[in-house]
Amino acid sequence: MDERIKEHLKRLNQYYLQLLELRQTSRDEFLADGVQRAAAERTLQIAIESCLNIGNRLISLLQFERPLRTPESYADIFTVMLEAGILDADFAARLVDMAKFRNRLVHLYWDLDADTTYRILHDNLDDLKGFQEVVVDFLNRDNRTAP
Repeated sequence: MDERIKEHLKRLNQYYLQLLELRQTSRDEFLADGVQRAAAERTLQIAIESCLNIGNRLISLLQFERPLRTPESYADIFTVMLEAGILDADFAARLVDMAKFRNRLVHLYWDLDADTTYRILHDNLDDLKGFQEVVVDFLNRDNRTAP
Protein backbone atom coordinates (compact mmCIF):
# COMPACT_ATOMS: atom_id res chain seq x y z
CA MET A 1 0.00 0.00 0.00
CA ASP A 2 1.20 3.50 -0.76
CA GLU A 3 2.99 4.89 2.31
CA ARG A 4 1.25 8.29 2.18
CA ILE A 5 -2.17 6.69 2.02
CA LYS A 6 -1.22 4.32 4.82
CA GLU A 7 -0.09 7.22 7.05
CA HIS A 8 -3.28 9.20 6.35
CA LEU A 9 -5.40 6.12 7.11
CA LYS A 10 -3.64 5.75 10.48
CA ARG A 11 -4.26 9.39 11.30
CA LEU A 12 -7.86 9.19 10.14
CA ASN A 13 -8.41 6.30 12.53
CA GLN A 14 -6.91 8.32 15.40
CA TYR A 15 -9.19 11.27 14.63
CA TYR A 16 -12.19 8.95 14.39
CA LEU A 17 -11.44 7.53 17.85
CA GLN A 18 -11.08 11.06 19.29
CA LEU A 19 -14.41 12.04 17.76
CA LEU A 20 -16.04 8.93 19.23
CA GLU A 21 -14.96 10.18 22.66
CA LEU A 22 -16.37 13.64 21.97
CA ARG A 23 -19.62 12.06 20.82
CA GLN A 24 -20.17 10.76 24.36
CA THR A 25 -20.90 14.31 25.53
CA SER A 26 -24.57 15.07 26.05
CA ARG A 27 -26.19 17.59 23.71
CA ASP A 28 -26.71 20.16 26.47
CA GLU A 29 -23.14 19.83 27.69
CA PHE A 30 -21.80 20.03 24.12
CA LEU A 31 -23.79 23.18 23.34
CA ALA A 32 -22.70 24.83 26.59
CA ASP A 33 -19.01 23.89 26.41
CA GLY A 34 -17.03 25.95 23.91
CA VAL A 35 -13.91 23.83 24.42
CA GLN A 36 -15.79 20.63 23.53
CA ARG A 37 -17.24 22.28 20.42
CA ALA A 38 -13.85 23.64 19.36
CA ALA A 39 -12.24 20.23 19.83
CA ALA A 40 -14.99 18.58 17.79
CA GLU A 41 -14.79 21.19 15.03
CA ARG A 42 -11.01 21.00 14.69
CA THR A 43 -10.91 17.22 14.84
CA LEU A 44 -13.69 16.97 12.25
CA GLN A 45 -11.76 19.37 10.03
CA ILE A 46 -8.53 17.38 10.10
CA ALA A 47 -10.37 14.06 9.76
CA ILE A 48 -12.14 15.35 6.66
CA GLU A 49 -8.86 16.72 5.33
CA SER A 50 -7.35 13.27 5.80
CA CYS A 51 -10.14 11.81 3.65
CA LEU A 52 -9.50 14.48 1.03
CA ASN A 53 -5.75 13.80 1.06
CA ILE A 54 -6.32 10.06 0.74
CA GLY A 55 -8.76 10.55 -2.11
CA ASN A 56 -6.51 13.00 -3.92
CA ARG A 57 -3.48 10.71 -3.57
CA LEU A 58 -5.45 7.71 -4.77
CA ILE A 59 -6.70 9.63 -7.81
CA SER A 60 -3.20 10.83 -8.67
CA LEU A 61 -1.85 7.28 -8.50
CA LEU A 62 -4.72 5.85 -10.56
CA GLN A 63 -4.14 8.45 -13.26
CA PHE A 64 -1.04 6.46 -14.22
CA GLU A 65 -3.27 3.47 -15.04
CA ARG A 66 -6.28 5.08 -16.69
CA PRO A 67 -7.62 8.45 -17.64
CA LEU A 68 -9.24 10.23 -14.72
CA ARG A 69 -10.08 13.89 -14.63
CA THR A 70 -8.40 16.13 -12.11
CA PRO A 71 -10.74 17.23 -9.29
CA GLU A 72 -11.75 20.88 -9.52
CA SER A 73 -12.45 21.32 -5.80
CA TYR A 74 -12.17 19.44 -2.54
CA ALA A 75 -15.73 18.17 -2.85
CA ASP A 76 -15.01 17.08 -6.41
CA ILE A 77 -12.40 14.61 -5.14
CA PHE A 78 -15.23 12.37 -3.99
CA THR A 79 -17.05 12.78 -7.31
CA VAL A 80 -13.93 11.67 -9.19
CA MET A 81 -13.64 8.71 -6.80
CA LEU A 82 -17.24 7.83 -7.73
CA GLU A 83 -16.36 8.08 -11.43
CA ALA A 84 -13.35 5.82 -10.82
CA GLY A 85 -15.57 3.16 -9.25
CA ILE A 86 -14.15 3.52 -5.75
CA LEU A 87 -17.28 4.97 -4.14
CA ASP A 88 -20.97 4.36 -4.74
CA ALA A 89 -23.27 7.30 -5.50
CA ASP A 90 -24.97 7.57 -2.09
CA PHE A 91 -21.71 7.45 -0.17
CA ALA A 92 -20.03 9.90 -2.55
CA ALA A 93 -22.89 12.36 -2.02
CA ARG A 94 -22.47 12.15 1.77
CA LEU A 95 -18.73 12.70 1.41
CA VAL A 96 -19.32 15.72 -0.84
CA ASP A 97 -21.48 17.16 1.96
CA MET A 98 -18.67 16.41 4.39
CA ALA A 99 -16.20 18.35 2.21
CA LYS A 100 -18.63 21.27 2.12
CA PHE A 101 -18.84 21.19 5.92
CA ARG A 102 -15.03 21.25 6.03
CA ASN A 103 -15.13 24.42 3.94
CA ARG A 104 -17.51 25.98 6.48
CA LEU A 105 -15.16 24.96 9.29
CA VAL A 106 -12.23 26.61 7.54
CA HIS A 107 -13.77 29.64 5.84
CA LEU A 108 -16.93 30.44 7.83
CA TYR A 109 -15.82 29.33 11.29
CA TRP A 110 -17.45 32.33 12.97
CA ASP A 111 -20.85 31.32 11.61
CA LEU A 112 -20.98 27.65 12.66
CA ASP A 113 -24.06 26.21 14.24
CA ALA A 114 -23.23 24.07 17.28
CA ASP A 115 -26.33 21.94 16.67
CA THR A 116 -25.05 21.06 13.20
CA THR A 117 -21.68 20.00 14.56
CA TYR A 118 -23.39 17.91 17.24
CA ARG A 119 -25.68 16.31 14.64
CA ILE A 120 -22.70 15.45 12.43
CA LEU A 121 -20.95 13.82 15.40
CA HIS A 122 -24.00 11.63 15.95
CA ASP A 123 -25.31 11.04 12.43
CA ASN A 124 -22.30 11.14 10.12
CA LEU A 125 -19.24 10.15 12.10
CA ASP A 126 -19.34 6.57 10.88
CA ASP A 127 -18.80 7.85 7.33
CA LEU A 128 -15.18 8.46 8.31
CA LYS A 129 -14.77 4.81 9.25
CA GLY A 130 -16.70 3.79 6.16
CA PHE A 131 -14.38 5.83 3.95
CA GLN A 132 -11.37 4.15 5.51
CA GLU A 133 -12.89 0.71 4.89
CA VAL A 134 -13.79 1.51 1.28
CA VAL A 135 -10.26 2.69 0.52
CA VAL A 136 -8.64 -0.34 2.14
CA ASP A 137 -11.06 -2.68 0.33
CA PHE A 138 -10.32 -0.96 -2.97
CA LEU A 139 -6.56 -1.25 -2.47
CA ASN A 140 -6.86 -4.90 -1.40
CA ARG A 141 -9.20 -5.87 -4.26
CA ASP A 142 -7.58 -8.60 -6.36
CA ASN A 143 -4.57 -8.56 -4.02
CA ARG A 144 -3.78 -5.06 -5.19
CA THR A 145 -0.98 -3.66 -3.01
CA ALA A 146 -0.73 -0.28 -4.67
CA PRO A 147 -2.61 1.58 -7.38
